[in-house]
Amino acid sequence: VFAGGNPQVIADLWPKVKSSVRWIHSLAAGVDTLVPVLNHLKAEVPLTNAKGAFSRGLAEYGVAAMLHFNKQIPRLQANRGARIWDKFIMNALHGKTCGFIGFGDIAQHTAKLCRALGMRVLAWRNRKTKSEGNELADRVLYASDGPQAKHEIFEQSDFVICSLPGGEATYHACGAAEFAVMKPDGVFISMGRGSCVDEAALVEVLKNKKILGAALDVFEKEPLPLESPLWDLENLLLSPHNADLTPTYMNQTFDIFLEKLSEFRSSSFSGFKDQVEGPRATELRQTPQVAPVAARSCPVAFRTGNFGGEEED
Repeated sequence: VFAGGNPQVIADLWPKVKSSVRWIHSLAAGVDTLVPVLNHLKAEVPLTNAKGAFSRGLAEYGVAAMLHFNKQIPRLQANRGARIWDKFIMNALHGKTCGFIGFGDIAQHTAKLCRALGMRVLAWRNRKTKSEGNELADRVLYASDGPQAKHEIFEQSDFVICSLPGGEATYHACGAAEFAVMKPDGVFISMGRGSCVDEAALVEVLKNKKILGAALDVFEKEPLPLESPLWDLENLLLSPHNADLTPTYMNQTFDIFLEKLSEFRSSSFSGFKDQVEGPRATELRQTPQVAPVAARSCPVAFRTGNFGGEEED
């Protein structure tokens, strides 16, 4: 079942196919628009996604954004245009601190690049049950540690990268209180879901030069409205949700689907090793074991369209 990026298609089809569907796969990493529909339908089937398909491209974007501000690229461009020979001190990422809000696959790929550049890595995670990749960070804090834990990441980091998934639990997770404790020369980078960032609060700190700058690849409303004040900010690096739109984009997401399909068709299949957690975690853990493929003829439902990367925690 191809849903074309519109979860409503699955809702429309569900009464006719619910008895035979045993698995739903999203060709996107982000499932924040799909999950509410499945919860409403009480679709108690495993949900998998393209987690990991876009991590490498997004990690490169994160480093590019840091270098954009660290190496003062706008200044270099302006000097060239004005024919100014301005031999200023060139900064380095080595020794700087990068803090991650959300530390799933995207953040961990980015953290590896940070480590290679000699940077210190801090991480904030939603759930203590998640520990995979913690060895990449110098320090890991959790939501259960209290509000101050997240503030510590913003306060101590030279660069803060948010790659949290969308949803009610992460809505405006990065807002005025967090931006207020950032370093004056700090940089905020968002490449998970736009709903995680309070854009109005970010506009204020950027407009008033409370932080050095920000890079946004995702927004609360997309396409970004022409009247958005974000367009007017000189200290903002803005990309139209295409940081992960690489030449191998489709191949990468289909490769993951084919891996999942091979797992699903295995005669010993009793559940996916890696499936979507979060809002549906309880339902997914209660999903009954699926019979071997030889004993069933079940369609696989998966959606296309609004592809993109986002974190799982």
